[in-house]
Amino acid sequence: MQFDTVQSLLGEGMYHRAFPGYCAIIGTKNGAVFTSYGGMRQIFPEEEPMTADTRFDLASLSKVVGTTMAALRAINQGKLSLYDTLSDFFPACCGRENVPVIALMTHTSGIAAHLPLYTMQITRDEAADAILRSEPVCKCGEQTVYSCMGYILLGKILEQVYDMPLDKLVRQEVFDPLGMKYASYCPNDYLPFAATELDPITNHYICGEVHDENARFLNGVAGNAGIFATMDDMKAFAQMLANGGKGYLSSRVFELAINDFTPHCTESRGLGFYLYTPGKPYPGGELFSPGSFGHTGFTGTSLFVDRKTGFYGLLLTNRVHYGRENQKIISFRRRFYNAVCSAMEGSK
Repeated sequence: MQFDTVQSLLGEGMYHRAFPGYCAIIGTKNGAVFTSYGGMRQIFPEEEPMTADTRFDLASLSKVVGTTMAALRAINQGKLSLYDTLSDFFPACCGRENVPVIALMTHTSGIAAHLPLYTMQITRDEAADAILRSEPVCKCGEQTVYSCMGYILLGKILEQVYDMPLDKLVRQEVFDPLGMKYASYCPNDYLPFAATELDPITNHYICGEVHDENARFLNGVAGNAGIFATMDDMKAFAQMLANGGKGYLSSRVFELAINDFTPHCTESRGLGFYLYTPGKPYPGGELFSPGSFGHTGFTGTSLFVDRKTGFYGLLLTNRVHYGRENQKIISFRRRFYNAVCSAMEGSK
């Protein structure tokens, strides 16, 4: 059958402990053509089976689902320009006055990839200032340095643009328009969660609380991470991308988002999105068409869309349940999306 290899790979991933459980969807512009879930949403301290309504901590996949989409909507609505600079939003930029919003979204700002804000003896309100004071890792525009810190700043900018907290504006601009019923920051209702990692401080497995330490420090609401979502929530999001943003973003804004702004760099980056260029590393494998786009999350989540045809693959896992040092997802993810591309090629 068309998706036998994909299904077999998912079983292999669990057998080899790349992840304890998963939810996966393959779809086209017209809807899902393959849906599967299996394994365990939690193994420790006791086993709980995966269900279709399990919510996953999206980790950095939150960057495109929440922060990027809110920024694109702001551009669409005339509330934000890509060439607005940090000095338009922050009183003290510590030499970064001329860094534009586009540099944050393409990871070319020169801001460090990571700063342990949660250990820096600062208040939550001082997080942006701490990032702005940090030493640059390169000149703005010189190279791509994937930066969670840059996206935390972008989230702070959007809060000013919309004059509301990030979780509320993402609800207003992303979740509600797309019908992502259960997606949220800091969820507190009855749906089950895929547990993530053992917290060395509390000695309990993190479940229903954001895994990312900086996002946790920021009360679970941050530009870099923090969104929880179900398989159906993410299907709605992927379907919008597969259809080029139709009915949600203007075609001009959508095309801008998946334009390669970093052809001179080792990574191809659009606005928030990781783009596929043959010959450059890509976490979604080697078989997508040039210009395909998507993103990954540290907890084991990923979504990639084929630029040429619009088909997509979605893989939600809780790979960090085995510990963050478990890196088996990296190879598995490439092979999984190669199998997805091959299956969709065979369906023509």
